[in-house]
Amino acid sequence: MSQPQPSLPPSDLAPLHEAIDRLAAQLARMGAETARERKVKRVVPWVISLLLHVGVGVLALLITWTVSQLPKKDESVLIVADFNAMNYEPVAGFDSPTTEVTGPSVRENVTPAPTNDQLSAQLLSATGDPLAEFTDLGSLMKPLAGGSALNQFAPKAGANAATFAGVRGSNARRIVYAIDASGSMVAHLQLVVQELDRSLQGLSPQQSFSVIFFQGMEAVELPPAGGLLPATAEERGKALRWIAGNVVPAGGTNPLVAIEKALALKPDVIFLLSQNITGYGQFEVDQRELMALLEGLNPKAANGRRMTQINCIQFVEEDPLGTMRKIAEEHGGPNGYKFLDRAELGLGGG
Repeated sequence: MSQPQPSLPPSDLAPLHEAIDRLAAQLARMGAETARERKVKRVVPWVISLLLHVGVGVLALLITWTVSQLPKKDESVLIVADFNAMNYEPVAGFDSPTTEVTGPSVRENVTPAPTNDQLSAQLLSATGDPLAEFTDLGSLMKPLAGGSALNQFAPKAGANAATFAGVRGSNARRIVYAIDASGSMVAHLQLVVQELDRSLQGLSPQQSFSVIFFQGMEAVELPPAGGLLPATAEERGKALRWIAGNVVPAGGTNPLVAIEKALALKPDVIFLLSQNITGYGQFEVDQRELMALLEGLNPKAANGRRMTQINCIQFVEEDPLGTMRKIAEEHGGPNGYKFLDRAELGLGGG
């Protein structure tokens, strides 16, 4: 049987404890880790890892939310201009059929239109502003006897389509008419507004429109400026009445501002009508400058399509530079150009 070991009294162990304390202090001074430091080193990596995972999760949630809030960009739509195919069916239609609603029209009170000589005599005999007596264009907008001379060129419109002066745009939900209002159009604006009326009546309420006239260096926009109107009977009537009271053909014209404003509306189709798109004198614009502006504002997408098709109507006089034809070839396709001469419009001459 083993004998119990004798125990030392506490007073004898004190020197030993002091020696141990001195050894620990010496080790600490030499860089040895304390128990607290070892504990901290074990805990810190876990804390850092946790913070990193939480940060990554928050960042992922932030990115997902930001992407979900981005506006959806409308995919560019191919617009087809075709004024030869009289029974053309549009690529796609609206869910609801096109409704024909009658509304205010400038075709009422039919009287013979004033001739060019009569208009000239009125202008020359006026005192003060030679165009003052035409502030109310009601007299200029009375149609020719027998109906609009442009009707013969207008193919039958279908759902989700638009026609103007013999050219058609299909898949056209947003339509802008850009029309020359220079002095050379004094004798012809009534004819153009008649065709505008007919074109607007062919639209459905699901489509929207605006009209921009170019005159001088400015653009005369149908209110509200910078916006489109639903093609309801009420809005069509308001538009025609506003044009009658506010648009007076005068001076020269530079189309750059009007074209820029028209493309800013992001339409599916623009109907561009002008007698001299490049202007003359102080209003003259270089053809290359005009084409460069259009290329910058309406570039081709990766699929080769453009956001907006520009259908061009060369009105009354042929353009020796062929600018409108070039615009149609680049932005409107092979069937996006139409030249309407005096003979076709029933104005006399060739």
